Amino acid sequence: MTQATRRTLLMTALALPALSRAHAADPVKIRIGWSTMPSHLVPAVYQARQAMRHYGRSYVVEPINFTASTPQITAMAANQVDIGAFAPTAMALAVINARLDMRVLADMLQDGVGNYRSQTLYVKADSPIRTPADLRGKRIGVNGIGSASYTAIVAMLRKVGLNERTDVTWVEVSFANQLPFIEDGKIDGTTIPLPMGTDLEKAGRYRALFTARDAMGPTQFTFFAARAQFLEANRAAVTDCIEDYTRVVRWMYDPANRAEALRIIGEVSRRPVDSLQYMLTEEDYYRDPFLIPNVEGVQSTIDVTHSLGFLPRRIQVAPQYVDLSFVMESKRRIEAGA
Repeated sequence: MTQATRRTLLMTALALPALSRAHAADPVKIRIGWSTMPSHLVPAVYQARQAMRHYGRSYVVEPINFTASTPQITAMAANQVDIGAFAPTAMALAVINARLDMRVLADMLQDGVGNYRSQTLYVKADSPIRTPADLRGKRIGVNGIGSASYTAIVAMLRKVGLNERTDVTWVEVSFANQLPFIEDGKIDGTTIPLPMGTDLEKAGRYRALFTARDAMGPTQFTFFAARAQFLEANRAAVTDCIEDYTRVVRWMYDPANRAEALRIIGEVSRRPVDSLQYMLTEEDYYRDPFLIPNVEGVQSTIDVTHSLGFLPRRIQVAPQYVDLSFVMESKRRIEAGA
């Protein structure tokens, strides 16, 4: 072996530990699912880096868009998404049908809390549909079968004695296309997203037929959920990610940052800021200031879904399928000024 070869081998051996340490320090890539902007703040949150402490160091995020929560079950099972924006029904289906060891992780949107927003089913102002019972024989647009919107509508149908399998026709249509569909007469009622729904109602073009709160009371509409295996393998990175997300949400709700927050939300959602004035107010959905989910609200929705026959069996969410350690550590850090 030549002296040059020895030097090369020695240099390589000395470099390996450094390379190993550099590789170990690479931030964890976390793929987070979402379905609706601007209600699902995910894409906007990760543009507000000024309020974050850990982004790019311990973790980075890839936001992934889905039409609803239920398609995220397949993506989760195929290891194509790490944290999903789940509705309670999707959570139960992931556990029962996909046999995933899921955990309720953090709050995303709560429906019908106090004076805050509740998902609303709209019909045209001149529609003959005056009450939920008048939906018999009509076509209802939803973003996904099994979604939070779908569950609330079915709960109301059952309340007025209608069978969701035989008395109505379901049309799956993305939130972005719900208004065009009802305008073109392809559906008779739908959950037009904010702010279009309230704007059209104020303009006298549409009427609110009922809300999810009318059907089910306050609920955890959507929440962050993840597989237990992923959480355990990446506990430090996920904790930092949840802390940063919480800090940004709190930053957005601070009146001093409102203009900049709405600018970011508008830019990401491609909406004019003037149309987003409802955001982060009581006209918007409720978000817990520390992302602590309403676990009872998750359970109550699952119970309703099971009673409606959508689930082959009932699951008890807490304590097996809940892990609040991430949001509680995030809360501790923020309150401690860490």
